[in-house]
Amino acid sequence: MIQILKYLILIRFRKILPKDDHLGIILLLLFYATVVYFLNRIFPKYPYLFLVFALELVFSHQNRKDFDLLKKNRKYRLLLILEYLIYSFPFLLVYFVNKRFDVFFIHLSILLLLILLPKVEYGTFKYPFRLIDPFWHISFRKNKLIIFIPLVIFLNFLGSEYHNENLNISTLLIVSIVSSWSSFNREEHIHLKMNTFNPKKYLLKQIQATLTNTFILNIALIICFIIFKKWNLLLFIPIVFVFPLISILFKYTFFSNPLLQQIFFAFFIGTAQTGLPFLVLPFLYYKSIKTINNLKNVED
Repeated sequence: MIQILKYLILIRFRKILPKDDHLGIILLLLFYATVVYFLNRIFPKYPYLFLVFALELVFSHQNRKDFDLLKKNRKYRLLLILEYLIYSFPFLLVYFVNKRFDVFFIHLSILLLLILLPKVEYGTFKYPFRLIDPFWHISFRKNKLIIFIPLVIFLNFLGSEYHNENLNISTLLIVSIVSSWSSFNREEHIHLKMNTFNPKKYLLKQIQATLTNTFILNIALIICFIIFKKWNLLLFIPIVFVFPLISILFKYTFFSNPLLQQIFFAFFIGTAQTGLPFLVLPFLYYKSIKTINNLKNVED
């Protein structure tokens, strides 16, 4: 059973830990120790925020593909609870050190219910996004971005409960980033060449679809602000539309270099409060149209 548990953990971290990489394991443990240190510093202010991690485990549990294989072992439930306890150890240690046994037992209860209750089966959820940009559907299904909705609700609840408006403000940033996620994908060149729209109209169609889909995502945020009476934050909702708009322009400006798109988008987020990045919007718009035109006319 210990061997099976070891394999489950190695599979979980296979993307960051090469096989038999003992140095990597040591670095991972040091990282865990650092996480515990910093979590312990902020825990007294936001104790219930840490339960978001338990929700992440619920989400991961629902999307596991190895249940049929695990069920061949009579003690598969014990394996799962041990696996999740190992992942939760930094959080459980912080709860225990701070003597917040209420949060400790809520976290454990979530794990136990997760293991004991049957796995919920659900069909494919049809997102209400405009299909002119299929990457919205692809991104949400591939990266399970729908989890942002309970996270936004939870953070708004905590912000109101503990009178910390920074938590409510953080949900504006979360929705902005989620709305920008699809723009980090790329169409095939053949798709651009075969499209019947001229470059300017094609870009405008992409922008229109992005703004429409962003509005759909904002509905959950607007409802939360209304329920928790954050009327002042409703005035900042338009800012959420700026992030995906900028990301779309960066996408086509740096179409052949996604890394540059990511770097400049991160730079934009970091300097947006100065207002300087907005001065280059006309240039990005012009450059995006030019790039699309070049891609449409390039010879194979």
